[in-house]
Amino acid sequence: MTLQFTYLKVKQAMQSKQIKEPKLWKSYDEQLEILKSRGLQIDDEKNALGYLRSIGYYRLSGYFYSFRQFDPQNPNSRLDRFITDTRFGDVKSLYMFDKKLRQLALDALERIEVALRVNIAHTLGQYDPLSYKDNKYFTSGFNHAEWMNRHDNLVEREKKTGFITHHLEHYIDLPIWVACEVWDFGTMSMMYKGMLNKDKDRIAKLYRLKDGKHLQTHLHAFNFIRNVSAHYSRLWNRDITFKASLKGLSDAEWKSFPINKPFVYFCLMKRMLDIICPRTEWGSRLLALLDEFPDVANEAVSLRDMGLENNPRN
Repeated sequence: MTLQFTYLKVKQAMQSKQIKEPKLWKSYDEQLEILKSRGLQIDDEKNALGYLRSIGYYRLSGYFYSFRQFDPQNPNSRLDRFITDTRFGDVKSLYMFDKKLRQLALDALERIEVALRVNIAHTLGQYDPLSYKDNKYFTSGFNHAEWMNRHDNLVEREKKTGFITHHLEHYIDLPIWVACEVWDFGTMSMMYKGMLNKDKDRIAKLYRLKDGKHLQTHLHAFNFIRNVSAHYSRLWNRDITFKASLKGLSDAEWKSFPINKPFVYFCLMKRMLDIICPRTEWGSRLLALLDEFPDVANEAVSLRDMGLENNPRN
């Protein structure tokens, strides 16, 4: 597709009103006036301006959205107008809750990632220290070359790190228990997906799961949540694109959780952490954070939007 053809297509789309011109730049004071004109109650304008300056209107708009009125002509759409009795403080509290939720997710996923690196390295390392370089230890459908390219790029990025430099200078290559230290969550998850079923199952059973296919779906969902959290994006009511399988989990209550909302994945994180770190207080920290969810007068938002139907302490 030529650049000229692309330009013509964009121009035609703009002329047919499919694509709009970018919105005009607004000063912070103008942004505040827009919010007030749409019905947002602002008790402390100086404080609100501070948030617009430090966080930005666009990032906050993801939190404003939940407080906007539904379009009576289209229940799947929202109007610009805020629901009656929406206060800037409500939006600020929701933003801070979500920030803490992301931090809690990253804390859990760091521990899960480190533990799974060890599990994978220990399982494959028994065959050969360089097993990760040999496609015979992976399924036929696994794109081993693509994974190796990703791995090599990570090694190159970290080649000046002490332990990488040491091994490259004194050994012919990195054994898997060293190589795994440069993997990110996505690279680790991708490798696990490509492992032979018997090896995946062996690791899954460490976490009291039926088989490796179930753990694989958990890791895909965790990777999505990690990426959302690491990029400081809205998490609390996010639709989870990669849905985990809950089959084989003994507690019938699992079936009551919406699989497309975050709460069930925090429960899965807790389940794994209780095995990895039996004395962890992460679950208590999660419950304490849920208690901090903003109690807004107009009930525009609630923990149901996160996937909870009842009080998690019950």
